[in-house]
Amino acid sequence: MRIRSMMARRTTTKMVNNSRKKTGLPSNRKSSRNSLVNFLQKDGLGINSRWSAMNADSIQANRTERNNAAKLHSSSSMLLQQVKNLGEKVDKGSTNMTSTMSTVVEKYNETMKNLRNSSGVLNDYYMQSMKEVAVTNKKALAEIGIAVGADGSLSLDKEKFESADEEKLKGLLGSEGIFVKRVGIVASRVVDNAMASVESSSSRYNASGYLTNSYLSKYNYRG
Repeated sequence: MRIRSMMARRTTTKMVNNSRKKTGLPSNRKSSRNSLVNFLQKDGLGINSRWSAMNADSIQANRTERNNAAKLHSSSSMLLQQVKNLGEKVDKGSTNMTSTMSTVVEKYNETMKNLRNSSGVLNDYYMQSMKEVAVTNKKALAEIGIAVGADGSLSLDKEKFESADEEKLKGLLGSEGIFVKRVGIVASRVVDNAMASVESSSSRYNASGYLTNSYLSKYNYRG
């Protein structure tokens, strides 16, 4: 019985190997693994090449997202700081408001640009909200020397601004002024969301890199 069993296994193995040869497959497991690796690596399609390419794309995407979020956080933080500073100066009737207003315009435009370059529904919403604040008050802003472009960007006429009516300045740019107050609210939301994006993209980058390297090491170890 033992001899028959051995003969049966040999016959079965031989039949399987013959079948594998007819289909172009290697006849043993070691050859099968080596053949698979060779196939995947042929013409630059190896598993290392493919995973390396995927990992490179993932790293680049996360790096771009993180950089955009960092720029947005920086500009919106500065905008929030400067609108508060402007509001305080306008409330006190300071004579050196022009330079602060100029910085507000610069950081406002920079934040709008960074919002456009950043993905996400919230960033789109905040960009539209900031544009709405400017467009809604376009006429009143023009009266104190601040022009609003079609894209929501701002530009400052310093001479007109310096000769603007004090009450109009307070109504728009004082700490409780409609423009400064609303821009400050939106800017604070942008700051928080940008920081969350920086942390999120950094976390995904680390997790992605670790996962890919772990998988490749595991595959190579098994041959």
